[in-house]
Amino acid sequence: MLAVAVTACAHDLHARFPAPPDAPTGTVELVFTAPASDVSVAVNGKLVVHDERTERIRIDDVPTGYADLAIAAGSGEKQIRVWVESDHMTTIPLGAPGEAPMSAIRALATSLASIALYALLN
Repeated sequence: MLAVAVTACAHDLHARFPAPPDAPTGTVELVFTAPASDVSVAVNGKLVVHDERTERIRIDDVPTGYADLAIAAGSGEKQIRVWVESDHMTTIPLGAPGEAPMSAIRALATSLASIALYALLN
């Protein structure tokens, strides 16, 4: 049971773009507002992250200049173009797709408690 809980936890990821060794590069960081499942990321058409659960992804060795990112998380997809510089990290905040499972359970429990309280009062 513990192994299942550990594998289900979101973790920070570090990936590298396969840039030539002599190319000027920078770093791109993707930050989700909540843990996201089934996350895949391609930079300039090259897959760097595939089917992960995470809240934060750091991608090193991204060529400087414009970079095209394709991000799939859960059932959502997003394509963006960002400017990458070698002297600072480019950070992109992203909304997590869907609602966290615990939020849905908490909302259901609150609704059931409200119905029960209403029934008791009437």
